[in-house]
Amino acid sequence: MSHPSDAEQKLLQLLSGKWVTAALAAAAELGIADALAPAPLTAAQLAQRLGCDATALARLLRVLCGEGLLEVDVEGCYRITPVGAQLRSGQLRELARFVGAPFMWTPWAELADALRDTQRSAFERAHGHPLFAHLDQSPHDAAVYHQAVDAFTRRQARALCNAFDFSGLERVVDVGGGLGTVLTELTQRFPQLACVLYDRPSVIEQARAHWARTDPSARIETDSGDFFERVPAPADAYIVKHVLHNWDDEHATRILRVCREALRPGGHVLIVESLLLPGNVRDATALLDLEMLVLCGAGHERSKPQFRRLLHDAGLSLVATRPLAGGARLLIAAPRVARD
Repeated sequence: MSHPSDAEQKLLQLLSGKWVTAALAAAAELGIADALAPAPLTAAQLAQRLGCDATALARLLRVLCGEGLLEVDVEGCYRITPVGAQLRSGQLRELARFVGAPFMWTPWAELADALRDTQRSAFERAHGHPLFAHLDQSPHDAAVYHQAVDAFTRRQARALCNAFDFSGLERVVDVGGGLGTVLTELTQRFPQLACVLYDRPSVIEQARAHWARTDPSARIETDSGDFFERVPAPADAYIVKHVLHNWDDEHATRILRVCREALRPGGHVLIVESLLLPGNVRDATALLDLEMLVLCGAGHERSKPQFRRLLHDAGLSLVATRPLAGGARLLIAAPRVARD
């Protein structure tokens, strides 16, 4: 039996999570890991490079050392650890900036009210508009959002290419595919594929601008519209990655049904989502489920049985599931036969 003081310390440790997250986000925003990547620096040297007050920066560096992101030697030079190196650009820096961005941070203060009244998400309470409407109206916040999604997607894109055989396919559509990171990986690995990025018009504009900066020769078609009503057709596979968890079951089913109706014979719907585990264990997907409550209200993570029901209602059957990067799973679905 734990001592009462142990319980107190545990709760205090949990409450300090806000401070740690804010420290990581600030480190990402400042670019500390990028600045330390070439060689160790003192706090004064680092402050000069980043345009910070050296005394104030040293207080942040102390916390980062305590969390295992940095190490400091006897001469006062800071170097990044393997964990800290994940805050570099091209790794998870963009995700950390997103987590600490004001437009993402503020809605969490509305969580209690959003639990009492589910008519509006915490995000809408904080900003006056639902998440995707806000992103359409705020190019800066939209850029932060899509860069964060892109940072996480790069790992999953490589894993997806290994988890499913695309070699015999001709046309693949990424539904709600953001900046087209998955399709960029697919075109490199499978040159025969005709790939189509499908998203809201504002997102397609950002994707084109992104390719102009990073990959002017990207072999990806684009199309925009409402995935509740239509998707580019036909295709051998529709990728629906971290889209369904933004919506309630009715809307998620509608997306899947639209994809099923557009499939070529023998085609598949490839769903990438995290799966809720049974029981009340500590689970990153359960935390992500709470994030979806904050951001989207009715959106939520699902268990495997819940996905089976969702697919059944859309006229699909679950063929197989395979692990991907970052705790996500690939759910491979095919049109449901009459006897199913």
